[in-house]
Amino acid sequence: MADIQKRRLEDVHISANAAGLMSCVGPIQLMQFSDSCMSEDYKLLELPPKLLERLQQGESLVIRGDNQEDAVLCTEDSTYEIKLADTSNAMLLTPSCQVFKDNGFKDQKRDLVTHQICSCHSEYYEVRPCRPKLYKIRSLLQESQYKGQEYENDGNLKPKCSLQDILDVVQGSEKEIKESLCKIGALQMDGFWRLLDVEYEEKVVISILTLLEEKDWSWRNIPSEECCDVLEELEPREIIEHCLNRYGERISGEGQPYFALDEEKICRFYAEYLLRPTDRFSYEEFMESWQQSVPDGMTTKEEHLAGIALVDMKSHPPVVIYFPHYNLPEKPETRFIKLFRTRSKWTFDEIQPYIKDLVESGQSLNALLLKYARSSKDESGRKVYNSKKPL
Repeated sequence: MADIQKRRLEDVHISANAAGLMSCVGPIQLMQFSDSCMSEDYKLLELPPKLLERLQQGESLVIRGDNQEDAVLCTEDSTYEIKLADTSNAMLLTPSCQVFKDNGFKDQKRDLVTHQICSCHSEYYEVRPCRPKLYKIRSLLQESQYKGQEYENDGNLKPKCSLQDILDVVQGSEKEIKESLCKIGALQMDGFWRLLDVEYEEKVVISILTLLEEKDWSWRNIPSEECCDVLEELEPREIIEHCLNRYGERISGEGQPYFALDEEKICRFYAEYLLRPTDRFSYEEFMESWQQSVPDGMTTKEEHLAGIALVDMKSHPPVVIYFPHYNLPEKPETRFIKLFRTRSKWTFDEIQPYIKDLVESGQSLNALLLKYARSSKDESGRKVYNSKKPL
């Protein structure tokens, strides 16, 4: 066996000398293809340095996606798309091969070491930051909306979702999913995430605002403990506290906590409250009714309708049309088709609330617009955007 090894080493030296590798140091490594080298047991994944560092520090990476979806890679706080890439040179995978920069490599004897090549690859997966696909969250939670305690045991309620249930099917990091849950107004009840039924939430918020009038409290300074004490005879305390947090913010101070309602959120709440039953409202009548609905001291503004409704001043008479952003398709192509079918030309300020959630990591809103729309000037000289494709 020693003679065979010696002859093989001599053959390697002859080949190395012919190739001009006289100055090589360290062990001589002979690669042999294993019987299973063309199997699909291994996949290669290329990670950016920062992502690799987080993995080496012990952070977990999770791949999420149903069979019908492109897989995404999620860290604790970020989402990455996974794309298959080709390489012109075959990559050989062996578990114990050493390279020149490894510690102690140059100090090892120039013995002949044989390694098995366990797989051969001409493609690998690369990852790039992407926008999380959070549209499923609302549809999941809408199946088990909270409508009041009397509806909890009527037998028609769909299964409720825990955070893990949501993580199992939604393509986003845990941090991004939690932020989205907060953004859409979900709350945690008995370990499950729930959305409030629209009409039920309206009833609770209006109860809070009615109590302000009865108690002559300022909307800038609501004693939350007393508010909850009074209203919990009608609704669960956690629901009242949730609505105070959703439409206001806690004020620091001594004694019981106080809340100040957010003027813009309350104005937007009443805009939807008025528009949802009708879809379309005379502009003059709407603006008057809207201002009369909000608490004294609040001022409704047309800017508060961004992402909720469209104003058509060219109609006779002018109208306000209910058009909430959260009812639009998730895919950018389909979203833009819907937008341009609804209105053929948009100004930047009009379209921005309806597309800002589509912007990918490292992409600008203008770049997104240029991809799906073309710009021009209308008759008044304003810059507007319209569809690139015939609809």
